[in-house]
Amino acid sequence: MQKKIEFDLPVTLAGVRFRNPFYVSSGPTTMTIEQLHAIRDNGFGGASLKLTVYPLPYINRVPRYGYYPDLNFLAFTAEKRLLLDELLKLIDKGKKETPEIVLFANITYAGDDGPEGWAKMAKKCESAGADIIELNMCCPNMSFNVEVSGKDSGGGPKTGASMGKNISVAEQVVRAVRAAIKVPLFVKLTPEGGQIANVSKAAFAAGANAVGGTANRLGIPPINLDNPTRSMYFLQKEIGMACMNGPWLKPLGLRDVYEMRKLNGPGVIITGVGGVTTWQDGIEMAMVGADLVGMCTATIVSGFGYFPEFIKGAKKYLKEKGYKSLRDVRDILVPAITSAPNLTLYDGHARLRDARPTAPCVVACPNSVPAQGYVRAVAAGDFEKAYQLVMSRSPLQSICGKVCDHPCEKECTRGAKDEPIMIREIKRFVIDTAGKNGWKPAILGRRGIRKSSKVAVIGAGPAGIACAYDLARAGYRVKIFEASRKTGGMLRYGIPAFRLSGRDIDNEIAVLKKLGVSVECGKAMGKDITLSSLKKAGFKAVFIGVGAQAGWKLNIPGEDVRGNYSAIDFLRRARDGQSVKLGNSVAVIGGGFTAIDSARTARRLGAKDVYVLYRRTKDEMPATQEEVWEAEEEGVKVMYLVAPRGIIIRAGGVSGIKMQNYVLSSSKDKSGRRSPMEVPGTEFTLKVDSVISAIGQGVVAPEVRLNDRGTISADENTGATSVRGVYAGGDCVLGPKNVISAIAQGKRAAVSIDRYLSGKKAFLEYDPPELDVDKDAVLARHGKEPRSYRPELDKPAPSRRVKTFDEYAPVLSTEQAVKEAQRCLACGCGEGCLICMKICKMFAYKTTDSGRVELDEDKCVACGMCLQRCPNKAIEIVQTTAKSI
Repeated sequence: MQKKIEFDLPVTLAGVRFRNPFYVSSGPTTMTIEQLHAIRDNGFGGASLKLTVYPLPYINRVPRYGYYPDLNFLAFTAEKRLLLDELLKLIDKGKKETPEIVLFANITYAGDDGPEGWAKMAKKCESAGADIIELNMCCPNMSFNVEVSGKDSGGGPKTGASMGKNISVAEQVVRAVRAAIKVPLFVKLTPEGGQIANVSKAAFAAGANAVGGTANRLGIPPINLDNPTRSMYFLQKEIGMACMNGPWLKPLGLRDVYEMRKLNGPGVIITGVGGVTTWQDGIEMAMVGADLVGMCTATIVSGFGYFPEFIKGAKKYLKEKGYKSLRDVRDILVPAITSAPNLTLYDGHARLRDARPTAPCVVACPNSVPAQGYVRAVAAGDFEKAYQLVMSRSPLQSICGKVCDHPCEKECTRGAKDEPIMIREIKRFVIDTAGKNGWKPAILGRRGIRKSSKVAVIGAGPAGIACAYDLARAGYRVKIFEASRKTGGMLRYGIPAFRLSGRDIDNEIAVLKKLGVSVECGKAMGKDITLSSLKKAGFKAVFIGVGAQAGWKLNIPGEDVRGNYSAIDFLRRARDGQSVKLGNSVAVIGGGFTAIDSARTARRLGAKDVYVLYRRTKDEMPATQEEVWEAEEEGVKVMYLVAPRGIIIRAGGVSGIKMQNYVLSSSKDKSGRRSPMEVPGTEFTLKVDSVISAIGQGVVAPEVRLNDRGTISADENTGATSVRGVYAGGDCVLGPKNVISAIAQGKRAAVSIDRYLSGKKAFLEYDPPELDVDKDAVLARHGKEPRSYRPELDKPAPSRRVKTFDEYAPVLSTEQAVKEAQRCLACGCGEGCLICMKICKMFAYKTTDSGRVELDEDKCVACGMCLQRCPNKAIEIVQTTAKSI
């Protein structure tokens, strides 16, 4: 049959042909003819029918199992035995119905006739048709159980492991049985007592054809600490000694086989059992000396159906390595295993990879704020440490805690399990806590030497503030020129006060001034200052961060009418407290943050009906779902797949807007989103009193080259423009984007300017490379953790919110913040993981201000534990000498 061919890896031992050298050695799974059918059908080479004790001992109970997969073991206290008559019938039936497999009669004699009783029992099994007689001198769950527990109230016979550790007893029994039977005689010994190799040698001398071990040890099973004297097994009252099995045993089983092979030499047959679950385990057993490999716990825990893949894997390995049989790999490790004093060791050390798997929240953040680190610090209750990690990526972190569009949360691995961590809200909690406690950023105390070079920063928005902050820390004389009458750029004039107060911006500017940065407002680029004038004034480098302040036109009929506003102008006027006449009904064109902010501002200015008109679907909307939800709560209506065709004018003002329905095509535009296509004949009119256009913003930046997108052409890595010594970043380079991207560009340009002016003596450094962590691996590590969800924040009712421009978003309570932070899965390398740092006995690891791990290689002794424990494979071991030590 095809099945026989698939399972064929033939071996002949002691005159018996096995279709393959893998057999079932588990008592509970070799006691019935149905089990033998399954063993045959799934391809095993044999089955050890066990355990038959004659006459019945005083331990013959139904089994009660305890299975602990996290600890890799199975335990049981009692075991059901086969009656001798049951065994004989099973042998007879098995030979008739399952001739493909070799049948072992695994027996123990427990009567008063000693070796002669063993011989008679073996003879009966031989007569019934057993292929092999296997003497069980290994089971720890018979008289040895009673010996160890010290409660032998019945005074029963010595059986199983109690015999197998006694050389003289084993020798006598083997000699008697060998003389009585003609079929091969196998002996299964116990490792208890540490004499398995010596007992095996005596067994071979007495006539055994093969000897093996069981690897099982008798031990105390897991304890229920709430009720320690009660068993943790179902339907068992007292705790008791247990037979310990499972994958954890494999190293001990390998040792047992190795010791027997080493002492007895290559000319004998040895069986290997203990923790064998995979084909790799089976190959390893052979490499230390096993001719036959038995499987016990695997069949109890997994059934028999795993074996086809097992044999397939073993055969594939042997073929790929050029081996014809398991015998070809037998004993490979026996001469290779070396004693500790004779091992060849080399000098070396651990080494951290430059590009390390980093938490998705950090990789997603343009500014690489160590979110994992500060979130885990909050989870541990170390709020000041969390604060210092947050501030390591200053400035403007207090502002990010309120208005960042949190790309970190979009990529949070936890979101694939239940909900993303509230990273932004945790940051806000940390900043709020720091303010209450008066903590100061430690990073401000680490600064470069004072320099004479002056650097000009044009624009006091997020990019300019970030650039000026880092350049001032590096020691330069920095001056900011701002076109508006106040600093902040789009932070102040493009974000409504109910999301971000002017106090937050003023506080950040105050930090800049303490660093020595001077600020001059009312100075516009191209009008009040030029690159040439700045050069003449002694500035050695310039950073341009003027933002994208010019609103795009709709290019539709009627847009020059009164009541049609650019969103940028509208938000600026509203923030300045200027009067804006909107009427009762307002249409906002666009789907980004500016559009949503404009719509919510319009509601606060008294408009009753506010429509956001967007030409794509919600999925393509640049604004976050959170922002859209809150707008809808406040009465804003969002219409998708629509676009304006013209503004209807009446009495010199807006009376409506002509719209058309759209669909998304299969092709994508430059943004990577599906392109909208108009649907002919679907025009309609929306009656509104005013229109706010938020479809995009342009850049006004004379003296530097612009690209085809209308933004400043700058190197994406350095920020360098077409003019030597002039750098740019933020919205004027990216186009309207978000606060955190502008900050990141300003900081990167600061590094470039520092290197441009100071060369190798530069104080600032570019961020190190990062690799995405394997999210699937992270989820697998935490797969057994229950789902948990974000807390509900107690926000004011929408009807109250729209009546004021006051900030309303609540700060997490301490309890909420800690509980939410504890949901973090600590995905990546660095602060928040630090397994390497926690376990290093030489204290060779440390972290930087931003939470990146560093290693003092001179302290490292190359023990390798950090490499083994690192969940993200960020560590390697390096050999430093060719000569051994």
